[in-house]
Amino acid sequence: MSKKKNLWLTPIPSNVPTQKVALSFKIAAADVGKPPNEVIKIDDDMMISFISMNSYTNGLIMGDKIVKVNDISGKAAKCQAELVKGESCQVEVLRRKGAFPVTKERLNKSLASVKKGYAVFTVEVERPSNMTTTAVGMKLSVMKKRGFVVKSDPNTITATFIGRGDSIIDMDGLVVPPLDGSAEGYVRENLAKLSTGRKVSFLVERPIQLSYAKEMQKYIESIACDDADVEMAKDVIEIGREASNMHFIVLKKLTTPSILSSDVRKRKTNDKTSESAESNISISTASTVMKITSDVPDGDELKPVVTKSHAVSSKHTDDDGGMFDSE
Repeated sequence: MSKKKNLWLTPIPSNVPTQKVALSFKIAAADVGKPPNEVIKIDDDMMISFISMNSYTNGLIMGDKIVKVNDISGKAAKCQAELVKGESCQVEVLRRKGAFPVTKERLNKSLASVKKGYAVFTVEVERPSNMTTTAVGMKLSVMKKRGFVVKSDPNTITATFIGRGDSIIDMDGLVVPPLDGSAEGYVRENLAKLSTGRKVSFLVERPIQLSYAKEMQKYIESIACDDADVEMAKDVIEIGREASNMHFIVLKKLTTPSILSSDVRKRKTNDKTSESAESNISISTASTVMKITSDVPDGDELKPVVTKSHAVSSKHTDDDGGMFDSE
């Protein structure tokens, strides 16, 4: 029986550390005078769960945890009231490592609209100077013009920047292509930059509200096909891989004729039947030989087939052949 899975998709991935960031923030002029909850929301745990689109790129990120607004700290309502006054505020937040607010230009270029309950921001990733590994450590599943992070390996380049449940919208401003032949090359080319020591900027989308996080977790688990309750021994995995490789090699060498090929269109007729073919027939394909052998040792013992007809006279005898008379 499978165990109940806990919610692992949180506003900040468990593998990504936070850092204290000081910034200046001022709401957009279009938001001045609006009800506070229509401009910015701060939850009881001091996390920002909503920012209006007018002020979306002004410095704060959904998922930030407020430490202090000007000289006010510890009270969500008071910090919210300070932020919506319309004046420039000095703000301290706890933010996931490597994250920055998205610019209007990049947001408009890469994303048609921001989904409700989701944060959009940029993450700049670069291999640390003290890291010797070149493993990126991130597995993407490309669907719906997004690269869903279905796996994040520890002790790799992206381990402390990208988390499982993040959705990559673009890399270095290049939007994730639709799921076709170009998607695989796009992912390989951009992630290879990290292995060679270059910095890569990711436009990331991540659910912030609990209900959306639960939905996204179910979706990630469905496309990842990863059942944490089932463990497989390493030798079994290796045997499976070897078997898969062998099947691939064998099947790659087999060539089946097309139904439109010339050898199928040309019907070969041969009225002469070889006497030896009546007793033994051999069929060979690749390295497999199947032999079909007749159970009649002598071809002369085969009796001719007499064709019968249902159309008979009502008057018949046993010598006439019964109900099925000869034509």
